[in-house]
Amino acid sequence: MAKFPPNEIISLLDVNLKFNLAESTATNLTFGKIVDDAFLAKLKELELGYGTSRGYEPLRNEIARRTGILADNVLITNGAAGSIFLTAFSLCSLGDEVVTVTPNFPPTMDIISALGATKQVLPLSFDEGYRLSVERLASVLSDQTRLVVFVTPHNPSGTSTPRKNLEAAINLIEEKCPKAYILIDETYREATYGDNQAAVSMAGFSPRVLTTTSLSKCHGAPGIRLGWLTCNDAELLEQLALAKMNTVISCSVMDELVGLHILKNSQGILDKRKALLQKGVTIVEGWVQKNAEFIEWIRPSAGALCCVRLKLDMFSDAAVDAFYTQAGNHQVQLASGEWFGEQKRVFRLGFGFLPIPLLEEALSLLEGILRKTKAA
Repeated sequence: MAKFPPNEIISLLDVNLKFNLAESTATNLTFGKIVDDAFLAKLKELELGYGTSRGYEPLRNEIARRTGILADNVLITNGAAGSIFLTAFSLCSLGDEVVTVTPNFPPTMDIISALGATKQVLPLSFDEGYRLSVERLASVLSDQTRLVVFVTPHNPSGTSTPRKNLEAAINLIEEKCPKAYILIDETYREATYGDNQAAVSMAGFSPRVLTTTSLSKCHGAPGIRLGWLTCNDAELLEQLALAKMNTVISCSVMDELVGLHILKNSQGILDKRKALLQKGVTIVEGWVQKNAEFIEWIRPSAGALCCVRLKLDMFSDAAVDAFYTQAGNHQVQLASGEWFGEQKRVFRLGFGFLPIPLLEEALSLLEGILRKTKAA
């Protein structure tokens, strides 16, 4: 019996059209951009044995320094997706309830179902800017709630939940569901625009709060599959490490060494990407304004992604289908809202993956498609 339902988001791994606006990561980092003689010397001496259960200690020390927590509270994982799986796997049994938001990253939703937990969904609305409502959150919490998963900045929209709102939500959960843990996915937190500062991580906020992130989205290194969890509950962290050992044993020692080198050079990497993301989001903003007759968007807070909606009075359901078909015919790759539990007339638009000239060309093609496929 299939544990995971099919989802077209898998096409992001297997399809790469010329104008890829579906990808939510920044331009891929190349090994040549970060390598130097000293690092090559370390690679030559690297023993390709097993890693440790908690992860490479110098890497955990660097993460701890950046987030203001103890290295003992850091667990290295196979990407943020690995963190989400380990947390749900360790905490949830058949009949337990997991609360999370929708739209959301599809694997997060499908992992919960595959583990036999009951999924309680808190809908976020395009019309409300995908804002988290603490009042609505209260209605989906119960004595069976074991885990609550928040995403900020949000995937697929790039919108952020203010810290005061997160704190209010955490306080509510701790009061109403004292046995529950909260996992906060901060994957896009450092992918800000221009001189904008990243929000402070929620790592260390509470013994019931875990956070996860990775080097995939902000640093453009999804290929090394390196992420991490922060956890302030020693007993739970031990279970997470055991879950890691019994599923993947350890992370790749080469990935961990490369990841440490990336973090040591993080400032320069992020500064260049933030400048490009500022250009990208500005270009998209101008494109949306120019085509406001046909589309609307929610301006993102961080990340190389946003949500755009085809207006209901301009696009019938048939016209929405035609829009996607014509986009594909013109080699423009889009991420349908249906992938994330949103309406199909909403699509996730990535503006950081393509070089700026290709981004502008892709948007120009989409503009023509909008005008061609709108309902009569």
